[in-house]
Amino acid sequence: MTDLFEPLPESAATRRRENTRTKLVRASLEVFVEKGIDGATVDDLVSAAGFTRGAFYSNFSSKEEVFTALFDEVTAELIAIANTAVGSAVSDGECTGSQSPPDLDDAGVMLAVFEGIRPFGRQWYLLYSDAIARSLRDERMRAALAEQRERLRDQIGALLTLRLEASGARALLAPEDLAQLLIGIFVDLMLREQMEDRDVTELAATTILGTLHAFITEDPPPPRS
Repeated sequence: MTDLFEPLPESAATRRRENTRTKLVRASLEVFVEKGIDGATVDDLVSAAGFTRGAFYSNFSSKEEVFTALFDEVTAELIAIANTAVGSAVSDGECTGSQSPPDLDDAGVMLAVFEGIRPFGRQWYLLYSDAIARSLRDERMRAALAEQRERLRDQIGALLTLRLEASGARALLAPEDLAQLLIGIFVDLMLREQMEDRDVTELAATTILGTLHAFITEDPPPPRS
């Protein structure tokens, strides 16, 4: 399985308190992916990290707190992946002198975002769906998990806004709403790829392009009355 995080360096420094917490969080990824929040135990988490229960409770009060910290770190990692994917796509377009229509350029950028997170599709889908389900059931975790969900949405919305400003086009939805729609498409594509064991490359391209065709226009905004 592709790892979402780079391994921490194996040195005495990893036993320091600040790195103990990081290692507990990162080691929890596979535990939560395979067992979910409800199925995972504190013993599972400390075993995966190679620490004791004492080390766990010196850093966290519950497995739910670890999941929230993990979801925060996964969100940050996905945002970094999205930014890198967009930077590469724009750079490649400039190097090849691409003269594609603005909507195709925007679709290409969003497809690059999808392709960037796609290798981690199974991990992200399981964590994301667990976070959504727990947010709806657990008021204590709702605000923290909802904040991370909105953080990813807002970042993709910001990427869309930059591309629209560069192309002179405009969205018919608020950027954050269009971004949330695209995230829903990403989630569905990754689920279909996992459930149906199929290559969704062509489907992703046509779905993302079709969505942007429907909600992005080059027409100027209507005059205010």
